[in-house]
Amino acid sequence: MNEEQMRLQKYLSQAEVCSRRKAEELIADGQVRVNGKVAELGQCVVPGEDVVKIGRQVISLGKRESIVLMMNKPRGYLCTNLDPNDGQTVFQLIPETWAAHKLFCVGRLDKDSEGLLLITNDGDLANRIIHPSSDVVKRYEVTLNREYDPALTPRLLKGVKLKNEDGEDEFLRFSNVIRFPDGKKLEIHLNQGRKREIRRLLEVFGFFVKTLRRFQIGGLILKKMPPGDCRKLTKKEIDLIFAKHGNADPSRPSAVKRQNKAALRGEKAAEPSRTLKKAHRRFEEEKERRAVIEKKLQVKRDVRRATRAAKLAEAADVPAEAPTLVPKRSRAKKSAASEWKTQQRPHAKNARTRSYASRKKKA
Repeated sequence: MNEEQMRLQKYLSQAEVCSRRKAEELIADGQVRVNGKVAELGQCVVPGEDVVKIGRQVISLGKRESIVLMMNKPRGYLCTNLDPNDGQTVFQLIPETWAAHKLFCVGRLDKDSEGLLLITNDGDLANRIIHPSSDVVKRYEVTLNREYDPALTPRLLKGVKLKNEDGEDEFLRFSNVIRFPDGKKLEIHLNQGRKREIRRLLEVFGFFVKTLRRFQIGGLILKKMPPGDCRKLTKKEIDLIFAKHGNADPSRPSAVKRQNKAALRGEKAAEPSRTLKKAHRRFEEEKERRAVIEKKLQVKRDVRRATRAAKLAEAADVPAEAPTLVPKRSRAKKSAASEWKTQQRPHAKNARTRSYASRKKKA
C-alpha cells in the first residue's frame, strides 16, 4: 500500500460518514462504489483521485478538525451513538458546538459504570489509546459487595480464560490490584479493554461489583468535573495520556489516593527505621517538656489571679481615705561642668564629633 492510499473503511470513517465497523457492513452490502464499481472489503483508495459514492452521494475527504473530548460519564447512560431501545446515551450530553461532528467513544463504559470517558472523531488516536501495545493504563475504583481477600491478587494478575458473547475465548487479567483499608474497595489497573472485563473476572471469584468508576487514563486524571460535564482537551493533555514516566506507569502509586502500600495489601506495616524512631522520641520529649512548662505557667497565673482577687476584696472592706498630696522633689542645680557635658555630648554614631568632643574636653 502506498503512503497516499487508504483503506476504504478508514476513508469513510475519516470523512465522518460512519464508524469503521459500520463502513465494513456498508461495503459488504454493496452500497459503496469506487469509480463506478462496487467496492470490496479491504479495497484501498487514493484521496482526491478516486471517486467514492454511497448511493448518489459523493464522499469527499476534506480538512477536518481533530476533536478530543473529556467527559465525566454519569451512571445510567450508554456509550453508543444510537440505542434501539431509546435509552439515554452520552452523546445527548455533548454541547451543540461539537454535536455536529461524527464522534465516537474511546473505550466504552457500561451503563452502570461512571467516570472518565474520552470521545473523539480521530480514529488513529482512538486506536492508539485502546491498543495494548501503547501500554496506556486505565485506573478504576471498584466497590465490592463483601471484603476482598488479598490472597486472590496473584490469581487476578495471572488471569482467567472465559467465553465471550460470541462463544470465543477471551483472556481476562488485571495489571495491578490495590486494596483499600476498608476492605471492600479496590483500585484496579487495566492495559486492555475487554467488554465488562472487571465485572466478569470478579464474578468468577464470587464478587459482585456495586460501583465502578474510571478516574484515570494514562497520565490524564479526572478532576473537579461534575457528572455529565464535558470539555475539550488541549494538546498538552492529549500528550499526557501517553506519558511514559508519569502516572501512566502502573508500578507507581495513584496520584488520586496515596495510602500506605502495606495497609492497602492488608499486611502489617514495616517497622520504622532507627532514625525515624529517634526523631519520634525527640518529638515526644519536647512535647512533654512544653507540657510541664505550660503547667508551671498556669500555676503562676492562678496564683496571681488569686492574689489580685484577695486585694480587691480587702480594698472593698476598708473605707476610702482622702488622697494626700506629696510635694515633688526639687532638682538640684547642675554645675557648669555637668551642663557643658550635657550640651557637648556627641552622637553615638558620629565618630568625628565624638573625637572632637574628647579633644576639647582634654584641652
